[in-house]
Amino acid sequence: MLGYNDEQEFTGERLVINSFVKDHYNSVLQEHLERYKYACQFVAGKIVLDAACGTGYGTNMLGGAGANYVVGVDLSDSSVVNANKLYGVDNNEYLTCNVNQLPFKTASFDVVVSFETIEHIPNGDNWIEESSRVLKDDGLLIISTPNRYMMNPGAYFEDKPKNPHHMYEYNFPEFAGRILKRYDIVELWGQLFFDEFKYSESSKTHQLKKILKQNRFFNYINNIRNNRMRKHSITDIDCSLIPFGNIYNQQPLFIIALCKKKTCDFRRK
Repeated sequence: MLGYNDEQEFTGERLVINSFVKDHYNSVLQEHLERYKYACQFVAGKIVLDAACGTGYGTNMLGGAGANYVVGVDLSDSSVVNANKLYGVDNNEYLTCNVNQLPFKTASFDVVVSFETIEHIPNGDNWIEESSRVLKDDGLLIISTPNRYMMNPGAYFEDKPKNPHHMYEYNFPEFAGRILKRYDIVELWGQLFFDEFKYSESSKTHQLKKILKQNRFFNYINNIRNNRMRKHSITDIDCSLIPFGNIYNQQPLFIIALCKKKTCDFRRK
Protein backbone atom coordinates (compact mmCIF):
# COMPACT_ATOMS: atom_id res chain seq x y z
CA MET A 1 0.00 0.00 0.00
CA LEU A 2 1.33 3.44 -0.94
CA GLY A 3 2.13 5.62 2.05
CA TYR A 4 1.00 9.22 2.42
CA ASN A 5 3.44 11.98 1.55
CA ASP A 6 2.47 14.82 3.87
CA GLU A 7 5.79 16.66 3.57
CA GLN A 8 5.19 17.93 0.02
CA GLU A 9 2.55 20.35 -1.19
CA PHE A 10 0.53 19.46 -4.28
CA THR A 11 1.15 22.27 -6.80
CA GLY A 12 -0.12 20.52 -9.90
CA GLU A 13 3.37 19.85 -11.25
CA ARG A 14 4.02 16.56 -9.43
CA LEU A 15 1.31 14.34 -8.03
CA VAL A 16 1.53 13.87 -4.27
CA ILE A 17 -0.40 11.15 -2.46
CA ASN A 18 -1.85 12.70 0.67
CA SER A 19 -5.20 13.45 2.27
CA PHE A 20 -5.69 16.74 0.40
CA VAL A 21 -5.18 15.14 -3.01
CA LYS A 22 -7.42 12.19 -2.20
CA ASP A 23 -10.18 14.52 -1.00
CA HIS A 24 -9.98 17.13 -3.77
CA TYR A 25 -8.15 15.59 -6.75
CA ASN A 26 -8.94 11.91 -6.46
CA SER A 27 -9.69 11.61 -10.17
CA VAL A 28 -6.22 12.95 -11.00
CA LEU A 29 -4.71 10.46 -8.56
CA GLN A 30 -6.64 7.55 -10.05
CA GLU A 31 -5.72 8.37 -13.64
CA HIS A 32 -2.02 8.43 -12.70
CA LEU A 33 -2.26 5.14 -10.80
CA GLU A 34 -4.03 3.52 -13.76
CA ARG A 35 -1.13 4.35 -16.06
CA TYR A 36 1.37 2.82 -13.65
CA LYS A 37 -0.81 -0.27 -13.27
CA TYR A 38 -0.55 -0.71 -17.03
CA ALA A 39 3.25 -0.43 -16.91
CA CYS A 40 3.43 -2.96 -14.07
CA GLN A 41 2.48 -5.71 -16.54
CA PHE A 42 5.84 -5.43 -18.31
CA VAL A 43 8.43 -5.15 -15.54
CA ALA A 44 8.65 -8.55 -13.81
CA GLY A 45 12.28 -9.63 -13.65
CA LYS A 46 13.42 -6.45 -15.44
CA ILE A 47 15.73 -3.53 -14.72
CA VAL A 48 13.54 -0.44 -15.01
CA LEU A 49 13.99 3.32 -15.25
CA ASP A 50 11.10 5.52 -14.09
CA ALA A 51 11.91 8.83 -15.79
CA ALA A 52 10.60 12.02 -14.17
CA CYS A 53 9.33 9.88 -11.32
CA GLY A 54 8.00 12.86 -9.35
CA THR A 55 7.26 11.95 -5.76
CA GLY A 56 8.14 8.30 -6.28
CA TYR A 57 4.90 6.38 -5.75
CA GLY A 58 5.00 4.95 -9.29
CA THR A 59 8.57 3.72 -8.93
CA ASN A 60 7.45 1.94 -5.79
CA MET A 61 4.56 0.33 -7.68
CA LEU A 62 6.91 -0.93 -10.39
CA GLY A 63 9.21 -2.44 -7.79
CA GLY A 64 6.27 -4.11 -6.10
CA ALA A 65 5.18 -5.61 -9.44
CA GLY A 66 8.26 -7.82 -9.52
CA ALA A 67 10.94 -5.71 -11.19
CA ASN A 68 14.46 -6.78 -10.28
CA TYR A 69 15.49 -3.18 -9.82
CA VAL A 70 13.88 0.22 -10.44
CA VAL A 71 15.60 3.60 -10.54
CA GLY A 72 13.39 6.69 -10.29
CA VAL A 73 14.92 9.97 -11.48
CA ASP A 74 13.60 13.49 -11.18
CA LEU A 75 14.89 17.08 -11.35
CA SER A 76 13.41 17.94 -7.95
CA ASP A 77 15.88 17.17 -5.19
CA SER A 78 13.22 17.56 -2.48
CA SER A 79 10.98 15.03 -4.27
CA VAL A 80 13.85 12.57 -4.52
CA VAL A 81 14.75 12.97 -0.84
CA ASN A 82 11.16 12.38 0.21
CA ALA A 83 10.77 9.46 -2.20
CA ASN A 84 13.82 7.69 -0.77
CA LYS A 85 12.47 8.27 2.72
CA LEU A 86 8.90 7.17 2.01
CA TYR A 87 9.19 4.59 -0.77
CA GLY A 88 12.83 3.47 -0.81
CA VAL A 89 13.18 -0.32 -0.51
CA ASP A 90 15.80 -2.89 -1.45
CA ASN A 91 14.91 -3.10 -5.13
CA ASN A 92 14.49 0.60 -5.91
CA GLU A 93 16.28 3.92 -5.48
CA TYR A 94 15.75 7.56 -6.40
CA LEU A 95 18.26 9.95 -7.97
CA THR A 96 18.23 13.64 -8.83
CA CYS A 97 19.13 14.21 -12.48
CA ASN A 98 17.97 15.55 -15.84
CA VAL A 99 16.31 12.93 -18.05
CA ASN A 100 18.14 14.37 -21.06
CA GLN A 101 21.51 13.74 -19.38
CA LEU A 102 21.13 10.43 -17.58
CA PRO A 103 24.12 9.19 -15.56
CA PHE A 104 23.76 5.62 -16.85
CA LYS A 105 25.73 3.55 -19.32
CA THR A 106 24.30 2.76 -22.72
CA ALA A 107 21.93 -0.24 -22.72
CA SER A 108 21.45 -0.24 -18.93
CA PHE A 109 17.68 -0.88 -18.77
CA ASP A 110 15.11 -3.36 -20.02
CA VAL A 111 12.18 -0.96 -19.62
CA VAL A 112 11.89 2.83 -19.48
CA VAL A 113 8.66 4.30 -18.08
CA SER A 114 8.03 7.92 -19.06
CA PHE A 115 4.66 9.21 -17.89
CA GLU A 116 3.92 12.91 -18.40
CA THR A 117 7.55 13.72 -19.19
CA ILE A 118 8.01 14.79 -22.79
CA GLU A 119 5.75 17.86 -22.47
CA HIS A 120 8.07 19.27 -19.77
CA ILE A 121 11.12 19.19 -22.07
CA PRO A 122 12.18 21.99 -24.47
CA ASN A 123 13.00 19.47 -27.22
CA GLY A 124 11.13 16.17 -26.97
CA ASP A 125 13.41 14.58 -29.58
CA ASN A 126 16.29 14.81 -27.10
CA TRP A 127 14.39 12.72 -24.57
CA ILE A 128 13.43 10.10 -27.15
CA GLU A 129 17.11 9.81 -28.15
CA GLU A 130 18.30 9.54 -24.55
CA SER A 131 15.66 6.99 -23.59
CA SER A 132 16.74 4.86 -26.55
CA ARG A 133 20.39 5.15 -25.56
CA VAL A 134 19.89 3.74 -22.07
CA LEU A 135 17.60 0.91 -23.26
CA LYS A 136 18.91 -2.50 -24.20
CA ASP A 137 18.24 -3.83 -27.69
CA ASP A 138 14.52 -4.61 -28.03
CA GLY A 139 13.90 -2.76 -24.77
CA LEU A 140 10.49 -1.27 -24.03
CA LEU A 141 9.47 2.36 -23.64
CA ILE A 142 6.09 3.02 -21.98
CA ILE A 143 5.27 6.67 -22.51
CA SER A 144 2.30 9.01 -22.12
CA THR A 145 1.45 12.64 -22.71
CA PRO A 146 -1.64 14.89 -22.61
CA ASN A 147 -3.39 15.36 -25.94
CA ARG A 148 -3.03 18.98 -27.07
CA TYR A 149 -6.22 18.68 -29.10
CA MET A 150 -7.99 18.36 -25.75
CA MET A 151 -5.87 20.48 -23.44
CA ASN A 152 -5.23 23.45 -25.75
CA PRO A 153 -7.69 23.14 -28.64
CA GLY A 154 -6.96 25.49 -31.49
CA ALA A 155 -3.39 26.13 -30.34
CA TYR A 156 -0.35 25.44 -32.48
CA PHE A 157 2.61 23.41 -31.25
CA GLU A 158 4.67 26.59 -30.76
CA ASP A 159 1.99 28.25 -28.59
CA LYS A 160 2.57 28.29 -24.84
CA PRO A 161 0.39 25.63 -23.15
CA LYS A 162 -2.18 26.73 -20.59
CA ASN A 163 -0.50 24.43 -18.07
CA PRO A 164 2.36 26.58 -16.67
CA HIS A 165 4.49 23.49 -16.02
CA HIS A 166 4.51 22.37 -19.66
CA MET A 167 6.97 23.55 -22.28
CA TYR A 168 5.07 22.07 -25.25
CA GLU A 169 2.08 19.82 -25.74
CA TYR A 170 1.59 17.31 -28.56
CA ASN A 171 -1.31 16.18 -30.67
CA PHE A 172 -1.33 12.55 -31.72
CA PRO A 173 0.64 12.85 -35.01
CA GLU A 174 3.32 14.97 -33.34
CA PHE A 175 3.63 12.57 -30.41
CA ALA A 176 3.80 9.49 -32.65
CA GLY A 177 6.28 11.25 -34.93
CA ARG A 178 8.71 11.80 -32.06
CA ILE A 179 8.45 8.19 -30.92
CA LEU A 180 8.83 6.60 -34.36
CA LYS A 181 12.30 8.08 -34.81
CA ARG A 182 13.69 5.46 -32.43
CA TYR A 183 10.85 3.04 -31.66
CA ASP A 184 8.17 0.86 -33.14
CA ILE A 185 4.78 1.46 -31.53
CA VAL A 186 3.35 -1.85 -30.28
CA GLU A 187 0.19 -0.64 -28.53
CA LEU A 188 -1.70 2.66 -28.33
CA TRP A 189 -4.14 3.55 -25.59
CA GLY A 190 -6.31 6.51 -24.70
CA GLN A 191 -7.49 7.63 -21.27
CA LEU A 192 -10.37 9.91 -20.22
CA PHE A 193 -12.50 10.86 -23.18
CA PHE A 194 -14.52 13.70 -24.64
CA ASP A 195 -17.50 12.23 -26.48
CA GLU A 196 -18.48 14.57 -29.28
CA PHE A 197 -21.90 12.90 -29.67
CA LYS A 198 -23.00 14.24 -26.29
CA TYR A 199 -22.61 17.82 -27.48
CA SER A 200 -23.69 17.57 -31.11
CA GLU A 201 -27.09 18.77 -32.26
CA SER A 202 -26.37 18.93 -35.97
CA SER A 203 -22.93 19.08 -37.54
CA LYS A 204 -20.50 17.50 -35.08
CA THR A 205 -17.50 19.51 -36.25
CA HIS A 206 -19.43 22.78 -36.19
CA GLN A 207 -20.84 22.03 -32.74
CA LEU A 208 -17.44 21.10 -31.34
CA LYS A 209 -16.01 24.40 -32.55
CA LYS A 210 -18.82 26.22 -30.75
CA ILE A 211 -18.10 24.32 -27.55
CA LEU A 212 -14.40 25.17 -27.68
CA LYS A 213 -15.10 28.82 -28.46
CA GLN A 214 -17.53 29.17 -25.57
CA ASN A 215 -15.11 27.48 -23.18
CA ARG A 216 -17.76 24.88 -22.32
CA PHE A 217 -15.19 22.20 -23.05
CA PHE A 218 -12.88 23.34 -20.27
CA ASN A 219 -15.76 23.34 -17.80
CA TYR A 220 -16.51 19.78 -18.85
CA ILE A 221 -12.90 18.69 -18.32
CA ASN A 222 -12.63 20.44 -14.96
CA ASN A 223 -15.80 18.72 -13.80
CA ILE A 224 -14.37 15.35 -14.72
CA ARG A 225 -10.97 15.88 -13.17
CA ASN A 226 -11.75 17.97 -10.12
CA ASN A 227 -15.15 19.31 -9.12
CA ARG A 228 -17.26 16.18 -9.55
CA MET A 229 -14.86 14.21 -7.37
CA ARG A 230 -15.74 16.39 -4.40
CA LYS A 231 -19.31 15.14 -4.49
CA HIS A 232 -19.20 11.73 -6.13
CA SER A 233 -17.39 8.43 -5.81
CA ILE A 234 -14.42 7.68 -8.07
CA THR A 235 -16.58 4.97 -9.63
CA ASP A 236 -18.37 7.77 -11.51
CA ILE A 237 -15.16 8.43 -13.45
CA ASP A 238 -13.74 5.79 -15.77
CA CYS A 239 -9.95 6.11 -15.80
CA SER A 240 -9.48 2.87 -17.75
CA LEU A 241 -7.08 2.75 -20.66
CA ILE A 242 -8.94 2.08 -23.92
CA PRO A 243 -7.18 0.67 -27.02
CA PHE A 244 -7.08 3.14 -29.91
CA GLY A 245 -8.72 0.48 -32.06
CA ASN A 246 -11.86 0.75 -29.92
CA ILE A 247 -12.15 4.56 -30.06
CA TYR A 248 -14.78 6.20 -32.28
CA ASN A 249 -16.03 9.81 -32.27
CA GLN A 250 -14.00 10.56 -29.16
CA GLN A 251 -10.74 12.21 -28.19
CA PRO A 252 -8.61 11.01 -25.26
CA LEU A 253 -7.18 13.46 -22.75
CA PHE A 254 -4.08 11.29 -22.50
CA ILE A 255 -2.25 9.15 -25.06
CA ILE A 256 -0.27 6.14 -23.84
CA ALA A 257 2.10 4.17 -26.07
CA LEU A 258 3.93 0.89 -25.58
CA CYS A 259 7.03 1.02 -27.78
CA LYS A 260 9.83 -1.36 -28.71
CA LYS A 261 13.29 -0.04 -29.45
CA LYS A 262 14.24 -0.31 -33.11
CA THR A 263 17.24 -2.48 -33.83
CA CYS A 264 17.26 -2.09 -37.63
CA ASP A 265 16.69 0.72 -40.10
CA PHE A 266 14.86 -0.61 -43.15
CA ARG A 267 14.95 2.62 -45.09
CA ARG A 268 16.70 2.55 -48.47
CA LYS A 269 20.16 4.05 -48.36
